[in-house]
Amino acid sequence: MGRKNLIIAIAVLAVAVIALVMALLFAMRGVSPGGQPTATLDSNIVLTAAADTANARLTELALSTPSATPEPPTPTIDPALTAAAQTLEAQLTQQAVLTLTPVASPTTSSAPTAALSDLAMYVADITIPDGTDLEPGETFVKTWRIKNAGTTIWTPSYTLVFIDGQQMGNITQVALKSNVAPGETVDISVDLVAPSVAGTYTAYWKMLNAAAQFFNDPVYVQIDVVTTDGATLVPSPTGEVSGPVVSNLVMSVDSASYTGSCPHAYTFSASFTVLQAAALTYQLEAGSDTPGFQFDLPAAQTSSFAPGDYSLSFPLEFNASVSGWVRLHFTSPVDVASNQVQFTLTCQ
Repeated sequence: MGRKNLIIAIAVLAVAVIALVMALLFAMRGVSPGGQPTATLDSNIVLTAAADTANARLTELALSTPSATPEPPTPTIDPALTAAAQTLEAQLTQQAVLTLTPVASPTTSSAPTAALSDLAMYVADITIPDGTDLEPGETFVKTWRIKNAGTTIWTPSYTLVFIDGQQMGNITQVALKSNVAPGETVDISVDLVAPSVAGTYTAYWKMLNAAAQFFNDPVYVQIDVVTTDGATLVPSPTGEVSGPVVSNLVMSVDSASYTGSCPHAYTFSASFTVLQAAALTYQLEAGSDTPGFQFDLPAAQTSSFAPGDYSLSFPLEFNASVSGWVRLHFTSPVDVASNQVQFTLTCQ
């Protein structure tokens, strides 16, 4: 179809050129085609016009006639290249098959998850809310409700231990009566005695596990000691005593030597007899043969004691190996110190 249009275009162009040439000849002679004389034309003008007309027509025909698209030459394929391509295709196909081959999922281990550390959560004060008024020397039972918020089972080897504040009575630790499973709560009760001197008193207790390790923040009991009519007793001035006040002061430790995992807690106990009512100031003292070791000891305390036999317990937790001694020292209104109890801790 494109070749036919090209032939027609060439024919039309030829007719146009012939017509222009004849017109030029007549113009040069000054005679029209009909034989009538005409004005003489410049031959250059006529030729220019003819050329412009021809060019315009050719341009119009070129734009309206689609150009023939040459067919690409048929490539000559080298047989060696064909064989190489077939080999490469086979290798790629094999690789794709290998890549898509499903891989067996790893087997999930059925080993149990390691137990989390002990975790206790205070729930409520069952008895003796903070600020309860008690008479001097009145006995009472303090009960806390505590939840086992960890993943280990609490056994009767777990205890609640007095660690700081005003000791009220002779009891310094109580053991659980039965197992407490994770998520369960337990009511822990301690028999206490209000001090004989008026004032506000607070005692702190903390959970201790079977490995002698303390965990979580302590719970506490806070009371106000007042007279029957509500009047506050005035403490006896320190130093207004005569004669012996403290006797039979002996210091001991639950285990003089320990080798194992750390941290580890020792419980140091002091037993003594108070001969007359007094407000006694006492403090724990310690020393070590281990170079650079420093003890973290509780601050000095002042407590009121009525005549009788007493026992004070001091749990101390250590994070590193140490060898040393601990004693209890009454500093006011008398100056009496216990024996130095030796202990050795080897952390592994």
